[in-house]
Amino acid sequence: MSSSATARTIRRPIGGKRTLQRLRRQAGYRSAKDFAETLGIPCSTYARYERAGDGADCGIPLQAAWAIADALGCSIDLVVGREDIDALEPEDMQSRYEALSPEGRTLVDSYFSYVELGERAARDLGRR
Repeated sequence: MSSSATARTIRRPIGGKRTLQRLRRQAGYRSAKDFAETLGIPCSTYARYERAGDGADCGIPLQAAWAIADALGCSIDLVVGREDIDALEPEDMQSRYEALSPEGRTLVDSYFSYVELGERAARDLGRR
């Protein structure tokens, strides 16, 4: 698959309808009511967010999604279900990188530079 085809890939929601509920529970909030109180919003409003599903159609207003992400200590993409809840955490990636030899780090850095170059080229082709 070419890099330009990859750049146009549509991201689909990941994680099913219970992603937000799972994030809340992992953060230590046992009930939606407790978490809604932390956010300063009605419990019925927050409960609707948990039932809404994932992705762009989740119906969570941007301001509320940011507040939820901040309270849970995660990305807004996780809140709305655009990012896989079971994906490797960035901290895990950093510790894996730090465990590499200098030669291994050089290879990883080189690979990232290569991928970034490809993405820039794909964006530039898309603008023409």
